[in-house]
Amino acid sequence: MMCYTAFVQTLTLRCTLKPTPEQAAALEATVQRFAEGCNHALRVAKERGEFRRFRLHRLVYSDLRAMGLSANLAVQAIARVGKKKGSRARFYQPTSCTFDPRTLSLRGEAVSLTTVAGRMLIPMKLGNYQRGLLKRARSLQGGVLTKGPEGRWYIHLSLRVETPTPPPGGGRVVGVDLGQKALAALSTGAQFSGGSLKGKRLHYRAKRGEVRSRLDRPSERTRGVQRLWERLTGREARFVNHTLHTLARRIVDGLEPGDTPAIEDLRGLRSRTARRGHTERHLHHLWPYSKLRFLLEYKAALKGVRVVAVDPRHTSQGCPRCGHTARENRKSQALFRCTACGFQHNADWVAATNIAQRAGSTGMGRCKPARILRVSSLHRLLSESPRL
Repeated sequence: MMCYTAFVQTLTLRCTLKPTPEQAAALEATVQRFAEGCNHALRVAKERGEFRRFRLHRLVYSDLRAMGLSANLAVQAIARVGKKKGSRARFYQPTSCTFDPRTLSLRGEAVSLTTVAGRMLIPMKLGNYQRGLLKRARSLQGGVLTKGPEGRWYIHLSLRVETPTPPPGGGRVVGVDLGQKALAALSTGAQFSGGSLKGKRLHYRAKRGEVRSRLDRPSERTRGVQRLWERLTGREARFVNHTLHTLARRIVDGLEPGDTPAIEDLRGLRSRTARRGHTERHLHHLWPYSKLRFLLEYKAALKGVRVVAVDPRHTSQGCPRCGHTARENRKSQALFRCTACGFQHNADWVAATNIAQRAGSTGMGRCKPARILRVSSLHRLLSESPRL
């Protein structure tokens, strides 16, 4: 009988706050004071050349307390400056404030926060997803208060959630072939196109080229053009993250607890492969294989699903029916035709089926033995876990 170790994930849950006008004013004052404290700590750290957290604490803690910050908020302001040595920051905007478990707690569907005006209980606007995740959470690790562009207040809660144990006996092994034209192809026959992602990335590349040409000309290097450059980068990043989150969710929704999605171990892919043409090289180096794999692993773990990675060599050239492997089997990007037995099918489906067989699927025909290279760190067998 397989015995799995218990793992706990840390997830961030964003909830909308519904403060009264008085509470909103207190939140505004708290965020403003917190930013002032961060800027003071940053100024002292740069003057003294000291970004180590505990030594910086001795230098500025009393000043931050005198500014009106509570003890814990002062500690969080120092930690924010010391994070990544803080030297990259030039100025902290009053847009967020960090809380720890002592300054933030949950009271039903409300959150209790420490502000400059004292402790306040602020109701939250929750949906079924938020309620379900809060119910599953084992503990609250803190959170970050942020203010949106339209004046709305949000609290980003850091939750510790235990992942369910995969049921014994196992289930299906589903191969997942990752690509560019088709973001993901499953051995079950499902395919997810990557056309929208590719088109958007090319659109933003062209748009950034136009803005870059304006920045290169001193007469047009205005503050508005610089802000446009930053907005374009943020928009592309948000679009890519949304697309990958949606794809990973759709894949996991098609699985049952105990199933095993198998993917290719594509680490080092960019250094091993090359593409011709500026556009293809641009897309190849931007393709988010690692990001998609991370999202797939953590979403699968929440459902009691174990992700494995297999050797990616020749998955698109091997025949899932007879096992014959040859480069000539891949007639085109979309067509696979075995030169030995004549088996013909979609090339992405063939690759996904071979991945599933390598991971232990009882699919059709013979399959070449291949060892599993990596198991999701969120679900390991006790025999696979490192000894403490």
